[in-house]
Amino acid sequence: MFDVANLRTLYIKYGRIQLGNIERLFGRYGDEIKLKIEHGISMSYEVPKIMMESNLFHESYYDSFAIDGLFHDIGRFKQYEMIGSLSDSELENLTGIKDHGRLGEILLQSFEIQKQLGLVKNPYLQVLQKVVGNHTKICNPEYRISLSDLNSIFKEYSLEEIINYRKWINLLIGAKIQLVVEADNVELLQNIITGKLPIVIYSEKEKWVTEEVWKLFIENKPIFISEMKKHGTWSNNSGVILRFGLLPQKANIRSTLERILKEDYFRKMYEKMSNEVVDKEGRKTVVNDPLIKEGYLYATLLTENIIKMSDIIITREQREQALELTKKIWYK
Repeated sequence: MFDVANLRTLYIKYGRIQLGNIERLFGRYGDEIKLKIEHGISMSYEVPKIMMESNLFHESYYDSFAIDGLFHDIGRFKQYEMIGSLSDSELENLTGIKDHGRLGEILLQSFEIQKQLGLVKNPYLQVLQKVVGNHTKICNPEYRISLSDLNSIFKEYSLEEIINYRKWINLLIGAKIQLVVEADNVELLQNIITGKLPIVIYSEKEKWVTEEVWKLFIENKPIFISEMKKHGTWSNNSGVILRFGLLPQKANIRSTLERILKEDYFRKMYEKMSNEVVDKEGRKTVVNDPLIKEGYLYATLLTENIIKMSDIIITREQREQALELTKKIWYK
């Protein structure tokens, strides 16, 4: 069904063509769009890795998860070409397309794009379109599932059987979306640790983590940057706390958190803060916000407790129990 190596080659070729189009239109492009080629390739390894670690799927699904990761952000190139930005809110305001996921789904419905990407008449294409179109936070309700609903369906039946039978297609799409999102968060932290993405931009005026952000973090609740900025409760260092909280808050698979702890992601992120940070004007500073260390220690403790409380799949109840235990220990 797939020649993954060839699809990676075609994806890189497509990405480079798109970068050329962007350069002709704008005379330049930022690193954030250039990194999208590398991001797709990295995700084509990270998503199937999480799939294998989860022990939820038959081995026949491996290549399809690689393809999910490879193409999940395919809409980003066209988005930048259309509006010169990677902002989904700007995309919706200017074009009516809700986000880059939906734009990617639209692109994958084009025969010309299918030809460029080697996907013509691929029996998996319709599933891929829905995974790409719904991997953002604005997911179609019919694909919002709990991974605990899977039981052993995808271990007993191969990908080809599920596609032909169709009965559990929406369940499959929902599960794939969740693994793509999980892998996306893991890859984000990897890019921070390796220095591909900045962990913080230094600002004299916006240096410390705000109290409002810290309270949300301690309660393991979502932190919405746009809302915080509206109310003046956001700061650049608050972004570090948000990233510490990504996986304890959102990971659905125990093995993902086990790997995060084993590979010491939180400590490595914290150590980035001990180094000099260079801002856009070339100024250097050492970030010494005490809440950064507190965030690292709290995220580690919460992750340890979630692992203790959970089985293969992390349920909402298990996460809440782990949070209550963590707060008890923390406030002692």
